[in-house]
Amino acid sequence: MNTDQMPSMEVAHDVVQLPSKGFYYPNKKERVKISYLNAADENILTSMNLLESGEMFDVLLDRKILDKDLRPSDMLDGDRVALLFWLRATGYGAIFPLKLTDPATRQTFDYDVDLTTIQYKENMLEPNEAGECEYTLPVCKKLVKFKFLSSGELTKIIKEDADRQAKLGKRAFSSLLTNKLAAQIREVDEIRDKGQIAQFVNNMSVGDSSSLRKYITEHEPGLDLDIEVTAPSGTRFHAKISITAEFFWANL
Repeated sequence: MNTDQMPSMEVAHDVVQLPSKGFYYPNKKERVKISYLNAADENILTSMNLLESGEMFDVLLDRKILDKDLRPSDMLDGDRVALLFWLRATGYGAIFPLKLTDPATRQTFDYDVDLTTIQYKENMLEPNEAGECEYTLPVCKKLVKFKFLSSGELTKIIKEDADRQAKLGKRAFSSLLTNKLAAQIREVDEIRDKGQIAQFVNNMSVGDSSSLRKYITEHEPGLDLDIEVTAPSGTRFHAKISITAEFFWANL
């Protein structure tokens, strides 16, 4: 067989800018090489086992991101979502169908979103060399330094919380909000002891805790998933794009 006539098996890929611009990573990596979706990837996208376990996007990104020095579990969630949008747009087309409800008539209607028009957030914070940002709590006036959690860190917190609830039984309740906040806060008025920070978080006023969570959410790097829609009734309203299994399944 003449190997010169065989099709090239080189992996087709592109280089994608991350919303975080690498500011929050130790290696400051702001772009990643990611390969295009291929036929074999549809085995992942149609796997009920991966869908039910919630691991479908993790497995997909681990397969498609080619860089070895920044893996999906090390990335901020906003960067991962941006790469999923890129995979969806380049693999199945930029038009993504939504089912929305007209606020005036309460009737559902179809609405197509062009994924290529979704922009990166513009209110990103500039962190220090350790990847930490500052915020002064409005009630107690203490200065805290916080970091955005990687996907791997967040997954670990969620798993530990679920395991604790399973162990405690029916009377258990989730501590996810405070556990996540305790992991995000790295310093409180120059105190960096994890035990003291955890104690501080548990005793924070709701005014301080809710304000800090809102500030972190608003400034976490990623895509601006809030879109303005005109309903069939003529009413204009805002909707949010959610990443669910149907994000890819809409075209499968």
